[in-house]
Formats: sequence, C-alpha cells, structure tokens
Amino acid sequence: MYSRKVTTSPRSIVKNGSPVFGSFSNPPAQFDISDVRFPFGFSPFPSFITNLRIRGNISYSFSADKFVGNIQLFDAKFLCFLELVLWDKSTGKKLSYRSIFGMRRLLPKNMDKAVCATYSRKRHVRIGWNRGKNRVSVSFNISGDSVRPAIDGLQILDTGPDSAFGGELFCVRPATTSRRCVASWFCAAPFSGRLANKKTDTVYRCNAPDGIGLLDMRRAYYKLRTKDDFLYGMDVVGGKTICFRMTATNYDAPDANTYNENVLFADKEMTLLPPVTITRPYGISGKWVIQDTENMVDLFFTPISDNHRVDSIFVLRTDYHTIYGTFEGDLRTSSGEILHLKGFTGIARKQYLRM
Repeated sequence: MYSRKVTTSPRSIVKNGSPVFGSFSNPPAQFDISDVRFPFGFSPFPSFITNLRIRGNISYSFSADKFVGNIQLFDAKFLCFLELVLWDKSTGKKLSYRSIFGMRRLLPKNMDKAVCATYSRKRHVRIGWNRGKNRVSVSFNISGDSVRPAIDGLQILDTGPDSAFGGELFCVRPATTSRRCVASWFCAAPFSGRLANKKTDTVYRCNAPDGIGLLDMRRAYYKLRTKDDFLYGMDVVGGKTICFRMTATNYDAPDANTYNENVLFADKEMTLLPPVTITRPYGISGKWVIQDTENMVDLFFTPISDNHRVDSIFVLRTDYHTIYGTFEGDLRTSSGEILHLKGFTGIARKQYLRM
C-alpha cells in the first residue's frame, strides 16, 4: 500500500538557501519561503525581485447541518482579494460576496499565534490561530445590498489533541523544479459557532462536533500561468467524521509520489494519499472523476452549484470556479478500511491564474 514518510517539522522551511522538502506533522514557527536562493535559476535578479513571484492564499471550507461555505483570501503582493460563498444545503441557494483591495501583506508568517484580516468595513473577514490554546477562530461581517442580505458569523475550531476528529499536516514540495517550492498547511477540526442573516433576523447555531472546518493555507513560487484543482470533503460516514484535501496542479513535483499534499482524516486517523488525476469528461458542470494508481481513491464529484468568476486587472487574470457538490465512491485508509461515500458534502475549486 502507498506510504509517505511524516516527520517533525524543521526549524525553517529553507536551509542554506534550499527548501526542505517533505511531509511534516506540524508547521514550523515561521511560514516563510523568501530565503530560497536563485529560485528561477542563476539569474542576476536580487531576492527582493524574485520574492515578488511568491503568492499566498488561505482557503477555509466549512460545513454544518444547514449550510456549507468557503472563504478565499488571496495575496498577490500588489493586489489582494476576498471571496465568501455560502450555500443552503436544503435548497442549494447561493450567496456570494467579493472584495478587491490594494497592496498589503495579507498572510502572516508566524505560525504560533497570528491573525489574517481584511480591512474593509463593509466586508470584513478575520482568520486567526493560537497554537498554544489549540484554537483557530474565523469571523466575518459582510454588508448586504439590494440582492444579498447582510450576514455575520463566528466559528471557533478546536484543534487540540482531545478534539473529536481531525488533525493537521504541513507539506513542502518542489514547484515543478527543486529550486522553487510550495509550502502548505492543512488543518481539519470541529467547530462551534453561529451564522446570522441580518435581513431576516435568523441565526443558525452549531455546536462541536457537528461543525466541520477545513483550513488550507499556502505560499508558493507561482508560474506565470498556473492551473489548479482543489477538492475538499467533509461529512460523516458510518459514525466517523471524514475530512480530506486533494490537489492537482500544473506545478506539481516531478516525483509526486514522494512530494504531494493529499491527506485524509477518518476521525483522528491520518492517511497520506497518493497523487490523484482529476478529469471532467462531461465538462465542469458534469461529474468529475478522481482516481489514483494505488487503489486508495476512486471517487466521483457531482456539482450542485457553481460560483464562477473571471477578472482581468492589469497583468492579473483569474478564471475560477468554486463549486458545492457531493462525492460518491471509495476511499481506503492506511489501516486498510474502505470508506464508502454517497451524497458526501464537498467543495471543489478549479482555477486559472495569469500573473
């Protein structure tokens, strides 16, 4: 069966100018890849120029009994944007909010205790973590308009060793070549919180462990044109809470069996997954096919509601889909257990970036 070694995180992601590749059980103290030497070959450009190619983003997906959602915070150095999408599980109705703002360092580097927050009064999102207290907090306060209601929410994730399910994984992998790297932190945990619709004065409350939160943060030396597929699953199967993250990009490591980010949590059991192939034989609105070569992943993803955006701002162009849908098929854990998924809640993202 497929296996990938997990070790304790190094003190620094970069050592003597070279990335430290691997899969780690915890993040380092600093989430910083800017010390990589000659990331684009032996070019004459100084580091303050090559560091402009570093992009960062946070994706937070969450699911409760009545709603499912996703928050995106993207930092392109000269431009940042926020998107929050919510879906009603019973109707599939979508609420989408978005903001673009100027130059600002959005993602913090301190992994022990830090906050990532937007500064817009009308659309404010705050994501913070305190590893000493085993807690991640997510809050948002979004103004409405003539079409969409004003909403606010708060979610507190319990990331401690005694939490009902979940865990974390930190990965550093080559970004196509070993000179460059992608560093990512994935955390799955139960949350307690609320979601309020200010227009109807409706408040939905959720107590742990019924809420499932998946936090995915990354920094990378991006290519000029990148293509990414991300899959996030979060639901209960046979009394077990199942969470997973799978990715496929055009800057995957050449040795993807050794270096990738795919992971599955079944309650507290962590299974590192092999690289997967994601195909869409029926188009983006039809069934997606997700498979591997190790007989651990054999899934279909069926879209329910697609939030599609296309933007062109200066040299930046984005074309991306954030899709709520369901998974069906089989997953195999490291202990050999086969998990049968049907009507399993998930979010998929397909994005193209030109920067």
